Amino acid sequence: MFRVAVRFDRGKRKRRRRKRRRSSSGCKQLRFFSGSVLRSAQMEHTIFLLLLILLLGTAVPSAADWTLVLLHTNDVHARVEETSVHSIKCGREEKCYGGVARRATEIRRIRSEEPNVLLLDAGDQFQGTVWFTLYKGAEAAHFMNRLGYDAMVFGNHEFDNGVDGLMKPFLRDINCSILSANIRPDSTLASTFGAAFQPYKIFEVGGQRVGVVGYTSRETPALSQPGPHLDFLEEVSTLQPIVDKLKTLGVNKIIALGHSGIAVDRLIARKVRGVDVVIGGHTNTFLYTGQPPSLERLEGDYPIMEVSDDGRRVPVVQAYAFGKYLGFLKVTFDDGGNVVRSTGNPILLDNSIKQDAAVLAEVEAWKQNLTSFTAQVVGKTLVFLNASQSACRFHECNLGNLICDAMVDNYTRSFDGQRWSNVSACIMNGGGIRSSIDERIYNGSVTLEDLLTVLPFAGTFDRVLLKGSTLRAAFEHGAHRYGSKAGEFLQVSGLRVVLDVSRPAGRRVRSLSILCTQCRVPRYDPVRDAAVYAVVLPSYLVTGGDGFNVIKNGILEHSIGEPNPPVLTRFCGSDTVLTRFCFSRPSGRLGAVQLHEEEGMALSGRGGTHHGPQPGPRPAGHPGLTGFTGSVRVELLNLQQSHQNHSRTLILVS
Repeated sequence: MFRVAVRFDRGKRKRRRRKRRRSSSGCKQLRFFSGSVLRSAQMEHTIFLLLLILLLGTAVPSAADWTLVLLHTNDVHARVEETSVHSIKCGREEKCYGGVARRATEIRRIRSEEPNVLLLDAGDQFQGTVWFTLYKGAEAAHFMNRLGYDAMVFGNHEFDNGVDGLMKPFLRDINCSILSANIRPDSTLASTFGAAFQPYKIFEVGGQRVGVVGYTSRETPALSQPGPHLDFLEEVSTLQPIVDKLKTLGVNKIIALGHSGIAVDRLIARKVRGVDVVIGGHTNTFLYTGQPPSLERLEGDYPIMEVSDDGRRVPVVQAYAFGKYLGFLKVTFDDGGNVVRSTGNPILLDNSIKQDAAVLAEVEAWKQNLTSFTAQVVGKTLVFLNASQSACRFHECNLGNLICDAMVDNYTRSFDGQRWSNVSACIMNGGGIRSSIDERIYNGSVTLEDLLTVLPFAGTFDRVLLKGSTLRAAFEHGAHRYGSKAGEFLQVSGLRVVLDVSRPAGRRVRSLSILCTQCRVPRYDPVRDAAVYAVVLPSYLVTGGDGFNVIKNGILEHSIGEPNPPVLTRFCGSDTVLTRFCFSRPSGRLGAVQLHEEEGMALSGRGGTHHGPQPGPRPAGHPGLTGFTGSVRVELLNLQQSHQNHSRTLILVS
């Protein structure tokens, strides 16, 4: 087409030059020629622009193209109220973010400006604050209805209270479509739970039919409590026939909405023929085009563009987590339902966006029943207790050390003449630590609400007997996906472990030592595979949660312990522990070491506890940093110095 246009233009210019030569007066012809030159220049300019567009690979929307705005959230985790920049409780003097009232304002604005809008949620509305502890999902259903969500997919945490806890109150109260194509109930639940959700939903939007198909992580049985009557199938092979069915129904615009993590989202975009857009959750992935507006670590452009096996460009998005952002993706389709353009960015819901007054009034009304949690002060901290994913899922974090120290402390209260303690070591999955505690809120006071937000899952801290080989295998499992933000990375007390993540998965434990119990003076001994050790851990791990079947199948003896909140409350509230819990200066008997100062991370030390960053000079007698030579370097070195021990996790990378 371009060459034809050029030839046509050249032919016209030749004919006009011949006209000018034949003219005797030349006046009219000259005026005609001047206009012709102008039109010719305009045509050349147009051709240049068309060529530039073709070279850049940008499709030009035609009159028949149709645009859809996809607003999306994921991993909100019961953040009903506005939160701090770290997505925890917002202090009186802080800049606040998110919350359902602020989200309502932005959704209303966009709906008033855009003719074709779908509002979607990619799962994990459940679990994370005392809102869920008290209301069990009724709060999520109410405010999702209030904001007018069109569809939601099940996340793994929707099953934390079992199927019955999902049916009532959430599924009983929710108005939007609930989707998941790869969850298959057996005959026990087919007529009840099976009738409460669909594999897909077809929406009529602006005269067009849009299909939304859902999927849920097949790892849900290892991460939550769905029970024995649900099968979670592999996502790609399950979605393909559903998408094919939508195609036969005449739907040529198909959105995959899921909760399996960014790697699976991208795989679906490549492998499932006919999917036009993928909206995901589960990995709290922050995607953004341009300069990020807040603290989140950038993991790619928004949207990520995947090329499918059949040659289409498929946008893939997530919107971080906790309702801090509202995902905004504008997708243009051609007549054939092909994506010709996709643009947007997550919208940071900061305090430049006013909270909707009516929705805020409802939040305040529901909040009245939470005062019993917010008013009970159980301790005090002078430092930030960090539970961010970049901390507790990658190395020892100070809040993980605090929790594990509390678990061990709970068992040191009973001892005999031969043993100083019933148990001297703790392991805990980093993914079970769900929220930080900000020392600036309430002048450092720690409330029951804080502790229930840190550990929102119902459970107990149990004592088990494990062989050394089982304990070693547990650390191998905890490190087998290191770097993926998986929740199985283990926090410790009473243990020293060196992990070499340059080695293949399954061979990453370089050394492992444990504090003895069959001794009157505590000391660290190398773990022997045939020996038996007493360890305290969350009941979630006892049942094989986070994939720890090696623990579930290797337990020699199991004693059910106390529920989580009383153990932490007693540890934080005791007069003798309170000073240790509050200690944040480097002048005590024991200190803490950190390698990466910029992360602001150091580890706890009970008996002079240091739960936070260490200011000032190194304490006297401090062991300092261990150096390595050769092809191995120290990536992270955090040294926990507990009440009887100097626990540490060393992570090596080549």
